[in-house]
Amino acid sequence: MITINSLRKLGKYFNKWLTFFSKPFIRFIMLILTSIIIFTACSLVYKIDPSTTPITPPCSLRYFTGLYCPGCGMTRALHAALHLRFAEAFSYNLLWPLIIIFISASFYIWFFFLISGKNPFTPFNNFFKKHSSAPYIVLILLFSFWILRNIPVYPFTLLAP
Repeated sequence: MITINSLRKLGKYFNKWLTFFSKPFIRFIMLILTSIIIFTACSLVYKIDPSTTPITPPCSLRYFTGLYCPGCGMTRALHAALHLRFAEAFSYNLLWPLIIIFISASFYIWFFFLISGKNPFTPFNNFFKKHSSAPYIVLILLFSFWILRNIPVYPFTLLAP
């Protein structure tokens, strides 16, 4: 059971890590490591065709339930998009541009913090104060896509990877 004291301890623990990561030298090392990891991942997705040589483990949801998750086909879609084959990318996963935007926003938050040491969530908090329905719209879109791509009837089978 979660208590107030356990949340306070968790907050203190979290503050220790934030203090550690707020040091400029640590942020610089994390910036270098993050850049290397992102470059390596993009190079792997660009060079290795995931439809012939799987570079990621199979989807657990698909393996256990037989249903497609909203991210199924994403690695193949990213490979096709990196090779400028956008029609093929959309055939693997229709939402790949939205997921790319989400990943880019996550990288923005992380890199902003690593470079400046300031709170990167301020612009996002301001956006969500003005547009409070945006997260709900994204969730409705995501769950609708998830449900529709698993309906085994003709127009919806086009959404499956």
